[in-house]
Amino acid sequence: PSFRVLHVEDDAILRKTFELRVLNKLGVPFDVAVNGAEAVRFIIDEKREFALVVMDNQMPVLVGAKATRALREGGFGGVIIGMTGDPKGCSERDEFEASGLSYCVDKDMPGIQHVAQLISSFAFYDDDEKPGPSSSSTLLHT
Repeated sequence: PSFRVLHVEDDAILRKTFELRVLNKLGVPFDVAVNGAEAVRFIIDEKREFALVVMDNQMPVLVGAKATRALREGGFGGVIIGMTGDPKGCSERDEFEASGLSYCVDKDMPGIQHVAQLISSFAFYDDDEKPGPSSSSTLLHT
């Protein structure tokens, strides 16, 4: 299967900004889900294939932590990068980080740049090579 990203974000402005600054710039194919329930439906129910998911946490219908847990329980083994505005140490972020994310980054410019680097490291490698995070990544789940 080809490399495809699912971007899960409820805020239309943040969604468009991320698409323009990261996904379009990298030239990676992507689909969009506007909440966690839609992400679960695409991947688990509809069996759409994604190599990587970029997941917001605070969303209506189904928050990112619960969606990530549902994806993992449903057998999704791909990379899930959580992006959140929740500060380190708050219970919502702790729950998000413990839900099965591969990585969790702040939803700010350095965080967005970090996600771009991560996507790049997973999208553009030879089949013989193992993609990997940069040394500044925090691996949460393997």
